[in-house]
Amino acid sequence: FALAVALRCCCFLFLLLVISSLALLQLFWSSSSNSQNLKNNSKLQQIVLPRSKMGAKSELFGVFRVYWSLLLGNIVEWYEFAVYGYLATHLETHFFRGSAVGVWLGFSVTFLARPLGGILLGWVGDRYGRSVSVNLSIIGMLIGTCGQGLLPTLDCGISWLGNIGLVLLIIFRFIQGLSAAGEVSTITSYLAEVSSPSILSRGTALVNVTASVGFLLAQFVCFLLETIFGSSGVEQFAWRIPFLLAIVPGGIAVIGRRGIPESAMFLEAQEKCEGGAAHEAIFSKLKHACKYWPNMLLTFGAVTTFAVLQYGCLVWVQTFLATHGASKDHQMVVGLITRCLQIVLGLPVGWLSDIVGVGWMMTISAGLTMISGLPLWCVVASHPANLLATSLAFGLGFGLLGTLTGSILFHFIVEMFPTEVRNTCIGLAYNVGFALFGGLAPFEATLLYEVHWTGPGFLYMFAGLGGLAVSLAARRLHATGALDIPYIRKAPFFGPIWPSTAKMDAETSSEFTDDSDNNACAV
Repeated sequence: FALAVALRCCCFLFLLLVISSLALLQLFWSSSSNSQNLKNNSKLQQIVLPRSKMGAKSELFGVFRVYWSLLLGNIVEWYEFAVYGYLATHLETHFFRGSAVGVWLGFSVTFLARPLGGILLGWVGDRYGRSVSVNLSIIGMLIGTCGQGLLPTLDCGISWLGNIGLVLLIIFRFIQGLSAAGEVSTITSYLAEVSSPSILSRGTALVNVTASVGFLLAQFVCFLLETIFGSSGVEQFAWRIPFLLAIVPGGIAVIGRRGIPESAMFLEAQEKCEGGAAHEAIFSKLKHACKYWPNMLLTFGAVTTFAVLQYGCLVWVQTFLATHGASKDHQMVVGLITRCLQIVLGLPVGWLSDIVGVGWMMTISAGLTMISGLPLWCVVASHPANLLATSLAFGLGFGLLGTLTGSILFHFIVEMFPTEVRNTCIGLAYNVGFALFGGLAPFEATLLYEVHWTGPGFLYMFAGLGGLAVSLAARRLHATGALDIPYIRKAPFFGPIWPSTAKMDAETSSEFTDDSDNNACAV
């Protein structure tokens, strides 16, 4: 036993040494190349933003070709979150003494760390560059994820060692939360700044598409382990494997992010803000960001619907089905339906948002969630072991709601802020909202179900109501000019429900303005 513990500790220290070395190399590379990027601004614009003479498909492919490592890192981020959820019943036994509430509180720790991570890495991204921020975040995510797979558990025979394992689990989840917060805010800013205005919703929809790939990959890995080792094998040792496997795609993402080019929009803002807002210390940057507090309130509320659906429904309901008679094959089928819908329909929903405006799509998706959240849950809760019922209500119903809300959320929130504070403001507002509404959603759903079996349905209904209120407020503020939104693409936002394509292209071409021209250095 002592040899096993010593071997595990040596493996972890070696892993930590390798990842830390990669982090130092990435920081050295990023710091040396950042100044060179600033000198070659015009060249980078030609490389990264070949907008005017390319079609939508070519532009999307160009973004993917240059920034594939960002999307791969996003897959790793959401993979880890999903792995914890799918293995919750095993973690409940190994670390939380059989407490279902305890294991979801442990899940929430990651989200409680997100606001701090969003502020720190958001500031790094606004001051030193988006590439520096994403390099730091992927390293932190790998340490937090792989570390969870090397921990001692309560059933190791030594109680104090099991307690140490619980403490370390919380610490690693905190690290993972810090890193993931900077990852999502920086990737969102990156994709928005390098995508053509005509494909802005489709470009940012890639965040949710790759997140769904991460969830699907996590479910597939967990299902495969159950098939190979059986429930007893997973319970004994194989639950560690999904956490450790993250080193493979994570390592590829680390290598791929070496020297990744900055967006031309960010470089222009850096040049115009030389010695000004772009180079503020962290507290000065926060003070500057607070000038956009109405925008941050809108962002904070906008994440409500998606955060609750993502974790209080699409993750938590999988655990609910597992404890209410659904077989592993049953869970796999409904999970495949929900995630495949988000992967396949993500870009078409983004295309629709590029035509009618992201504001309208936000209103429609939140309204549908408010109307259908409760009845869909009632079907799932009434027939948890019925494959047809859960496939239609959970797989198809909640899968479509998740697709609509997630595919356009990230475009909606990047429109709230100018370039020089975009990373910091999204990092703060988005992650505070996700911590409160997403991180606590499984815990709230568990408690509400214990109070009454319809409780989670009301949670989904009120989540839709919150998103609807925010979208209507944004429409009013936009129409009256009380708030200067959107910042990147002026039209369509809340445009005609179905404008002609030619008209939309003309509006996009004429109304698109680089927000750094009007708002950079506005302190």
